[in-house]
Amino acid sequence: MRILFFVGYIVFIVLLNSCDIIKPPYIENNTIDDTTKYSQKILLEEFTGFRCGNCPEAIEIAHSLRKKYPNNLILLSVHSGSYARPTSTRTYDFRTVIGDELDLFFGCSKAGNPNGMVNRFGYPNKTHILREGQWEPVIKQLLKQKPKIHLGLSVAYNNLTKEIFANVTVKYLEDSSPNYHLCVYLAEDSIVQYQRDDRKVPPDIEDFVHDNVLRDGITSTWGVQLSANNVVKGTTIQREFTYKIPSDKNWRPEKLKVIAFVHDKDNSFQIIQVDEKKLIE
Repeated sequence: MRILFFVGYIVFIVLLNSCDIIKPPYIENNTIDDTTKYSQKILLEEFTGFRCGNCPEAIEIAHSLRKKYPNNLILLSVHSGSYARPTSTRTYDFRTVIGDELDLFFGCSKAGNPNGMVNRFGYPNKTHILREGQWEPVIKQLLKQKPKIHLGLSVAYNNLTKEIFANVTVKYLEDSSPNYHLCVYLAEDSIVQYQRDDRKVPPDIEDFVHDNVLRDGITSTWGVQLSANNVVKGTTIQREFTYKIPSDKNWRPEKLKVIAFVHDKDNSFQIIQVDEKKLIE
């Protein structure tokens, strides 16, 4: 018995010393999983501008859809194109580098605002640009789909350094090609600025409340590639990001939120999954 105990002890020590030390980003395989516990979420990117007189009605529709699908629909308001260009009397500039790049690539403002994309569904078949009345049917259609990934998002903020920390975990619920890219954007709520509303007389609304406004990207416009190789079901990939709010911006941390999504870059560009978190709860 003493010999058997000694041999077992030696085997335990060898196995203990041979264990790998895993460093970030963490990748693990666990193919046994109940995928029914995960839900599909949708990103509605609404292309707008403060000079667009028909946009307030579309904004109201977007907000009503958010209330109807509170656990599945995320809104992002992208100000771009001629309707977002400041004037000599209306100097506030909502535009962003990312918003302009998205608009140029997808051609949204050229199609005439207001419009939007629902998970960018329909690209590149030129059916991705949707009027406000077309948003809900596509939302319903996409919510019927089984989610391909689960996305976990956590955020933190350092008030002294003005730094934002975002941790994103992507769990693959099916096998995937290397096209998946992770984007992390920053948006702000409750920005009180001018907006034209052609339903009003006069149409000038000086204290319009702009929500879900794209401010910047914690990543680039098209994000970071999650894996250079094919990925098997059950794989989990974690990414961490740090972003410092520029000193010349008057953004309010209590109104900021982080929006993270995975899209099929260089293929359909469709958004696979999305999540959002307020910077300060």
